[in-house]
Amino acid sequence: MSLHYDPDRHIDPEAWLEFDEFERIEAVKEYHRRTKVRLPNENLHAATHVIVENQVALGDAYPVRSVLFRLMEEGLSRHDAIHAIGLVLAEGLFAGSRQEGQTADLNAEYLEKLNRLTAESWRKRAG
Repeated sequence: MSLHYDPDRHIDPEAWLEFDEFERIEAVKEYHRRTKVRLPNENLHAATHVIVENQVALGDAYPVRSVLFRLMEEGLSRHDAIHAIGLVLAEGLFAGSRQEGQTADLNAEYLEKLNRLTAESWRKRAG
């Protein structure tokens, strides 16, 4: 059985989590190839999608799913909402990699930034 991915369709959390990370990343890459989306770094882009989808699959146990739905209610497509969340994630990972020796709670900072994220703020940044 192979995984078919479409970022504009909600994932089935149980089915999504049955696949390993490599299969999830390959499914995301295949979606972008199929839709002829050119990416500067296909692997990084796909991995970011997968991390966000993994967090969405956690359901109410982690707030990313509710942020995704809120962004969609504010007018973003599901795919754009994944990208908006992914950007906050990537910025947090980058900032965390530069905080050598600091003990900041990166997860708390990530969640705080997600709570402030809006469709409008994403649109302004996406240009």
